[in-house]
Order: sequence, then structure tokens, then C-alpha cells
Amino acid sequence: MDDNRTLSEEIEESLRICEELLSQNPDFIPEKPQFLEELQETEKTQLAEDLKELEKAEPEKKPEPVSEPEQYETVQPLWRGDEFQKQPTEQDVEEKPETKEHGIRRTIITILVCVVIAVTAAILISCFVANHTTVEGSSMEPELASGDQLVVEKISYLTGKPQRYDVIVFEFNETTKYIKRVIGLPGETVRIDEEGKIYINDCAVFDEYGSGVIEDAGIAKNNIKLGEDEYFVLGDNRNASKDSRSSEVGMIKEDQIIGKAWLRVLPWETFGMIQ
Repeated sequence: MDDNRTLSEEIEESLRICEELLSQNPDFIPEKPQFLEELQETEKTQLAEDLKELEKAEPEKKPEPVSEPEQYETVQPLWRGDEFQKQPTEQDVEEKPETKEHGIRRTIITILVCVVIAVTAAILISCFVANHTTVEGSSMEPELASGDQLVVEKISYLTGKPQRYDVIVFEFNETTKYIKRVIGLPGETVRIDEEGKIYINDCAVFDEYGSGVIEDAGIAKNNIKLGEDEYFVLGDNRNASKDSRSSEVGMIKEDQIIGKAWLRVLPWETFGMIQ
């Protein structure tokens, strides 16, 4: 074969030879031309070189696969706000009874604490601040009438002493309390004469709160010397009152006094401070 012939000329020559052989012998299968083998080897070599160049080049970074939950995330509709709430997990479901029980226990404890505080406050107020009493009878008319609801305050006598003309509530016995007006103070001498006039340390005093002239002086018809912790009391309705003129009541000790009648709350039409 002439080396100076081109590839195309070789191909044409080969095709011509194939046609002659096929025309002479149709069953003849020609051998594979050498140039075709050379061509295939060339192509294989070129392909191998191309693959090496691709391997040397930096491989293109493939995108990370998106997990299924992110890829198909559910979008909640804006008008269904209740569906945006977090769905309870199994752990939440297991802890729910315990949380509910804890809430009930905390509520009960809170109620008990409030009750204890309220009872304690009521006791302290009743013992040291004020309490309630109801007038029974007519011994303090016209200032106080039967059925009047009063507030008796105690603070004044925790820091001081009863004063003349104070209206006080005191214990007559374990079951009975009286309400009267202070007339004589500790250390004074008290006397009521035959005309019903009241004398303090032999000096007549104006009986501005008395209703009517005293008809019965009782044990006060003679001078009564009060002790250092004793008070002489009278009811405003002088002739319808059981008070210090009676030997049964006598002088009132300081430790008998509960407090000062301070405010009338009922009936509403007479609401106000007690004079």
C-alpha cells in the first residue's frame, strides 16, 4: 500500500475491492480492513485521554438531597390559626395527667393558704382592731336604740385610756356585754345627790348626755372613791339603765373593757360616728 495515499483514497480503494469480491462471490465475507482497526484504536485512545482529563478536572458539586419532610412541608392556611398549635408528642401526652394533678394540688394549697390568712386576719382584727356588736334594750336612748349595729374599735385603748363621756362596751359576765357611758375616771370621787345631780370630786358636772333627771342614785348616793383601774358608768337613759349605781354591776375594771363604740353602721338613716 502506498503511504502517500490519503485516508479517503484508501477507503475508496477498499470499497472497490469489496464490490468486486462480492460480485464474484456473494458468500464471501471480507476481512476487516486494517485501517478500520487503526481507526478504532485511535478513537479508544482519544476516549481514554478525554476520561483522564475529566477525572483531573474538579468534579461538579452535586446538590445535597432534600429530606422528605422538608421537601413536602405542609403549609398551614392563614384562616386556620388553631392548626398552627404544636401537636402534642407522646411525651407530652404522658406528662399531661401529672401536670393536671399538680395544677389541682396547687389550687387546693392556694385556697387553704387564703383561708388561713383570712381567718388569721379576722382573729387579729377582732382581738386588736375592731369587732361588731348589736345594741339590745333602751338603756342608751336617745343616742343608741335597740337593734343598732355598731363597730367597736380597740386601738384607742391599746395605746391610751378611756376618757370621760366615751361610750364603751364591757363584759358584765361571761355571756353578757353592756354598753354604757363613762362618767367617773380612776382615782376620782363620784356622788349623785337627791336632786339627781352628778358630782365629781365634789364638783357638779353638767349631765349633757342624760335623758331625764336621775331618780335613783343607788350606791352612788354616798361618795364612791374609784380605784386606779376603775370607771363609773351610766346609761344615757338614766332611769332605765342598769349601771354602776347598781351593786350588781358596780365599778368597771379596766380589764373588763372591750373597746370604744365608734361607728353605727345600721340602720342606714342613722349611719355615723357615735357621740
